[in-house]
Amino acid sequence: MQDSNQLYHFFWKVSGEEAQVLNNTNAKLKSRFLCSGIIICVLFLLSVISYHYTFNKLFKIPVFSWIIGLVFTMVIINIYRLNIITLSSQKLKYSFGYFVSLGIRLVFIMLIGLTVIKPLELIIFDTVFSKGIEDAKQQKIEKALNKTATYFETEITNTEKALKDFRVKIETQRLVNYQTKEKSLTDKIEFLKADKTQQIKETEQLLNASPYFIKGLIFVNSKHPQMWLITLILVSLFLTPFVLKFSVTPSGIYNRKRLNIQNKIIEDEYSFFKKHYPLIFKKSIGRAIEVIEHYKNPPFNTVKIEDNRNIGKETDFIKHLYGNQDS
Repeated sequence: MQDSNQLYHFFWKVSGEEAQVLNNTNAKLKSRFLCSGIIICVLFLLSVISYHYTFNKLFKIPVFSWIIGLVFTMVIINIYRLNIITLSSQKLKYSFGYFVSLGIRLVFIMLIGLTVIKPLELIIFDTVFSKGIEDAKQQKIEKALNKTATYFETEITNTEKALKDFRVKIETQRLVNYQTKEKSLTDKIEFLKADKTQQIKETEQLLNASPYFIKGLIFVNSKHPQMWLITLILVSLFLTPFVLKFSVTPSGIYNRKRLNIQNKIIEDEYSFFKKHYPLIFKKSIGRAIEVIEHYKNPPFNTVKIEDNRNIGKETDFIKHLYGNQDS
């Protein structure tokens, strides 16, 4: 029983909820946040695997990519949890700003989900799509090599034509001191031929060494649109803790108790501040300065104190400064 409670507390903590408060709620609510914590743990593991795969593909660091993937996952999942933890369950006002805030949270969670889901799809369906991705990669390499070869062949052809025309000109016009230019054109042709071979070799090596990761993602999702159905299912997994938190009744015992605890902590801290504020000034400058309240409900400061003083008009103030000049 003790182990079971510790397990519950662990998953509640992962989901960002108050274990002490949840202990006094019904079984349905306990199970709800237990499920939320389990899902977040599963998402954490999936994220580590996904980011490891991504960094390894991009940078070819099979061991170190696990460390980077773990650190990156901790950052991303904590941001994800923060979006859920800070979600207000009170829902007192359904204003335009409220829906904008809610929409931004949902979009952000889905974007986080996509950074995890898309690499996972390549891992899961690697055997299915690897041949198609490799074929697309080879087509790209072939296209690049043909483009490189065409460029050099055009340059070589143009230079050979220039050399031929120059030699004709030598014979017809009986040019002298032509050897330098003729040698320059001949050397250029030899250089282009050698450079063509070298450039084709380097281009092929570079493209073969490319992980083709981003292009692979684009290829899979464009050629196999059914993958988006799997994406939708996995995105719904990312949204489940959000929905579980959002659907908690605002007036339920859990939210009321949690709100009371939060308010009590804030009020106690504010009372401590008000008590020590004048004492600090008394010690520093020899004069106690009290905190002036501008709201009826400090420290929450939602209801401003009305100023009912009659301060008169601007004209009355001017008359007071310069004397009564009525004629």
